[in-house]
Amino acid sequence: MLAASAAQQAAALKAANPQPDSLRRSEQELLNDLHWPSRHHALLTACDPGPEVALLTVANDRFYRGLEALLLSLKAVYPSLSSPVVVAHDGSLGPFLQRRLLAIHPLLQFVQPQPAWAESLPLDSSNRQRIGLLGYLNGYAFSLRGYRRVLVLDSDLLITGSLDPLWGEGDAFRAVPDCGDRPWAAISPHTGRPVLNSGVLSLPGWALNGELEGRFEALIRQAAEPVCPLLDRFADQKVWNQFLFNQPVELLPLNFNCNIKYLVQYLGGCAEGLSVLHFAGPKPWLSWPWLSPEPGEQRSGAVTDHLFWNRLYRSQLMAWRLALHRQYLAAAAPLPAGPAQLATEPGCLAPGGRPLGSSAHLLLCDPQLFGEAWPDHPCWPHAWLPALEAVAPLQIWAPLEWEPALRQLPLPPGVHWHWLLIEAPFSPELAQGEDLIAGPGPWQEGFEPWSNPPLAGVERAVRRRLLSAGGKPLPGLGGEGS
Repeated sequence: MLAASAAQQAAALKAANPQPDSLRRSEQELLNDLHWPSRHHALLTACDPGPEVALLTVANDRFYRGLEALLLSLKAVYPSLSSPVVVAHDGSLGPFLQRRLLAIHPLLQFVQPQPAWAESLPLDSSNRQRIGLLGYLNGYAFSLRGYRRVLVLDSDLLITGSLDPLWGEGDAFRAVPDCGDRPWAAISPHTGRPVLNSGVLSLPGWALNGELEGRFEALIRQAAEPVCPLLDRFADQKVWNQFLFNQPVELLPLNFNCNIKYLVQYLGGCAEGLSVLHFAGPKPWLSWPWLSPEPGEQRSGAVTDHLFWNRLYRSQLMAWRLALHRQYLAAAAPLPAGPAQLATEPGCLAPGGRPLGSSAHLLLCDPQLFGEAWPDHPCWPHAWLPALEAVAPLQIWAPLEWEPALRQLPLPPGVHWHWLLIEAPFSPELAQGEDLIAGPGPWQEGFEPWSNPPLAGVERAVRRRLLSAGGKPLPGLGGEGS
C-alpha cells in the first residue's frame, strides 16, 4: 500500500512537470528510484559473540544517559557478554562517569582519540557544526585490529533483541538502509545504492587495516565537497556512504536499525521482533525529567517517542541499581549491634564525646565537602583523614550514586563504607509526606526516600538500616544539622 501510494504521488509529480528547485526533498526522492527495506518477524536467539567481536560507540557527557541506556539494554539481551565495548569520547566523560559505566560492563574500554584530521574538519554546514569532532570518531573502529568483526553502534540506540546476524559468518560489511521520515530509503545517484544509516554498521575483520583507515580519514577531510544532494546533507553518514561505495555490503532488515520515526509512523509503535531502536532526532535524555533541554534541541513537531525510551531505560536502570546495591550489601562489613552515635563530622565522634560502648557512624551528606574536583577527583576535607583514624572503628554512610567517586578515597584500618540506595526517581521525596513511604518494619533492601538537601533522607535511611540490623541509633545528630 505504501509503495502504491508513493508510485501515485510520483506519477502526479511527473505530470505536473514542476521546476526542480521548487520541489521538497521528499518530492525529489519520489522522482528517482526508491528502495523499500525489508523487515522480518522472527524471534532470534541471542548468543554471546565472544572476545573475537568488539563493539564501538561514541559519546560525550551530554550523551552519557544515552550510553548508559545502550549498555543496560545490551546487557539485558546479552547478560554474559564477553566482548569488549570501546567508547570513543572527547574528554568530557571523566573518571566518575567511566567508573559508573564500568559497573554495567567491566569490559568497557575508554579512548580519547587525537585524530590528525581534527584541525581540518569541515564545519561548513549547521549539521556538520552540530556533529563536530565527536560524530566522526566512529571511524576509530578501523584501528581495532585483530577482531573477527567490529560492530559500530550509535549511543542513541536501545537494544531490544538479538544482534547475532550483525556478527554472523560472512566477509561483507553490513548496514541498514536509512529511512524513518519516509518509509523508503532514497537511492544516491553517487553510489547507486540506498543511503545507508551509519548508526549500526558491522565491519569485517579483513577491513581493519591502515589502508582503509587512511581512506576513511581522507574522506573526512573532503566531507565539504559536493557529492550528491542526498548525501551532502549528512555529516559522518555521508563519509560512511562514500567509503562503502566500492565495498561489498550486505543490506540487513530494518529490525537491526529501526528509526523511532519509522516505528511511530509506519509500525504503529509495534516494536515486537525489532532488535535495535534508533532514537534519531531529539534525544529523550536531553529533556524532562533528566534535564532542561537547550534551545532548539527539542524541535517542535519532530516525530518522537520519548516515553518508549524512558520506560525501558528506567526499568533497566532500576534493576541494575538494585542488583548493584545487593552486591555491596553482601560484601559489606557487619553492622555493630547496640547503641549507635551518628554524626556528620568525625570530630563529633571522638571516643570521649560519645556514650560508652556505642558504635560510630559518619553520615556524608554534602558533596561539596570533597573539593572543587568532585566527582572525578575528590579528596577528604582538611584534617579529616587523621580524624577518621582516631575514631575507628567507624562506619561511613553515603548515597550509592556517589560510590564511583568516593571509593577512590583512602580509608584508615577499621573504617568501612556503607552505601544507601537513596536516589531519584525511584523513591518519593521526604517532603511529599510519610504517608507515601513504607512504615516501620523490616528494611526491604530497596530504594529509600530522598531529600533536598540530602541530610534528612540520609539520616532516615541510616536509622532504618541500623534498626533492621539490631542497632539502636541514639537521638540527635552530631555536626552540621544537629
